[in-house]
Amino acid sequence: MPASDPYRIGLKLYSTNTDLIGEARALKGDFFDYVELYVLPGSHDDTVRAWQEFDIPYVIHAPHSFHGVNLARRELWETNAIHIREARDFADALNADLIIVHGGNNGTIEETIEQIKMINDARVIIENKPRIGIHNEVCIGWSPREFMQLQKANLSNGFALDFTHAICAARAINTDEWKFINSLLVFEPKIFHLSDIDSTSIQDMHLNLGHGTLNIAKILSLIPDNGFITIETPRRVLENLSEYVADVKYVQSMMPNND
Repeated sequence: MPASDPYRIGLKLYSTNTDLIGEARALKGDFFDYVELYVLPGSHDDTVRAWQEFDIPYVIHAPHSFHGVNLARRELWETNAIHIREARDFADALNADLIIVHGGNNGTIEETIEQIKMINDARVIIENKPRIGIHNEVCIGWSPREFMQLQKANLSNGFALDFTHAICAARAINTDEWKFINSLLVFEPKIFHLSDIDSTSIQDMHLNLGHGTLNIAKILSLIPDNGFITIETPRRVLENLSEYVADVKYVQSMMPNND
C-alpha cells in the first residue's frame, strides 16, 4: 500500500542525517511522501546540497529549546533569530511551504507572538506542546486559549497538531483528551505529528506505534483525507530506518479498506 493512501506520510529526519538519504530513496513512495527535516544549528552549509539532490517535498522543523531556541523569552531573541534564519534558509533551498516552530517555555505567549511577528514569514506555523515539558518546564502554546490569542494576532496560519502533546496537556489539567483534541482541531492544523504514548504520562513520551496505549485508529479517523502525518517516533537503531518502516506498516494496517 502506498504511503499516500489515504494520507500523506512524513519521514522525520535531522538535517545531519544525510547518510540515510540512500535508504530513504528506496523507501520513497511506499513508506513516505515527504520529509520533515529538523534543522540542527550550524548544519546548513555542510548538508543542504545533499538534501537538494533528494527529490522529495520538504517540511522544515526549526530548532527548539533543546537546541537553543526559545521564542517565549525576549533575552534570547538574538540567538533565536540566528537559528530561525538558518531554518528559513533550508526552507528556501528546499522549496518548503511550512516551517514548524515551538512556542518556547518558561515565558509568555505574548512574547512568542511578538517574536513570530518579528520573524515575519508566512511559512511559520506553531506546534502545540504539552503543558509540562520533560524537564518540568512550563510550555507555551499548549492551550486552545493561546491558539485563540495567535488567531487574534493574525498569526493563525494553521498549526502543527501533535496528538501526544495534546493528550499530555489534557491529562495535566484533568480534562477529557478527546474533547481537548477537538478543541484544537478548530484551529485547522496543516500537519499532524503521530507517535504513541503511555496512558499515565503528562509529559512527552514519543513511543513507537503499538508500544503505548494510544487509540491509533481513532486518531487516524480525525485526520482528513490527504492529511499530512509525520511519524515522530524514536530510532534506537540510528544507522537505518527499520524502526520507522515498522511504524509506517502499523499505520497502514489501521487505514480504511486495509485487509
